[in-house]
Amino acid sequence: MVTVRALISVTAILLLLAVVGPRPAQAADTQAARIMVQAAVNDGLASFAGKTKPLAERERLLDGLLRRYGDPAMLSASMLGRYWGKISPAEQTAFVETFMRYLVSSYAGLLKDLEPGVKIEVNDAVDLGARVRVSSNARFPSEPGVLVPADWEVATTADGKLVIMDVSVEGVSIIRAMREDFSSVLRSSGGKVAPLMEALQRKIDANDKANAAQ
Repeated sequence: MVTVRALISVTAILLLLAVVGPRPAQAADTQAARIMVQAAVNDGLASFAGKTKPLAERERLLDGLLRRYGDPAMLSASMLGRYWGKISPAEQTAFVETFMRYLVSSYAGLLKDLEPGVKIEVNDAVDLGARVRVSSNARFPSEPGVLVPADWEVATTADGKLVIMDVSVEGVSIIRAMREDFSSVLRSSGGKVAPLMEALQRKIDANDKANAAQ
């Protein structure tokens, strides 16, 4: 089930990169929200399911998808929260690139052997008032009886753009968990971003070593 969850996680990141503002003005239209989630799921499957590609190609494709689907700087700002405005523009730029490399190194290896036939079914969309929750289930051919649920929360910004505000896989929010980890490091360092970037670089180095050994 690692590869199914990896695919959902990558798709979640692709969508979460589209966040352009912290305060959506209204809920997204339920049908439009479903269409948005389905499009991203299809793109992720088309890029990786049943495709045998060398590591460098997987990294290139994943990095391209991340950058094409959204705004890495906006996601980085969301990840750092109140600390984002306290670091210099140069630190912001450096963090964005380190964070992007961290995402790519974390998931490119897991997508190595995503077998064909993976299905992610986008189901109901429920209007929650401020947001729309879109439910989905992933099914892996080798374990057809096991479903991996994921819920996507979609909202609309003041200028009418659909954004994914959160994704929960089996009830666990991917972005919330990542943000909490980052905040913990920032608090312990007095808000300095350098220790966080050093921690991310260590993870990148470890990921690169593990990916190269595949």
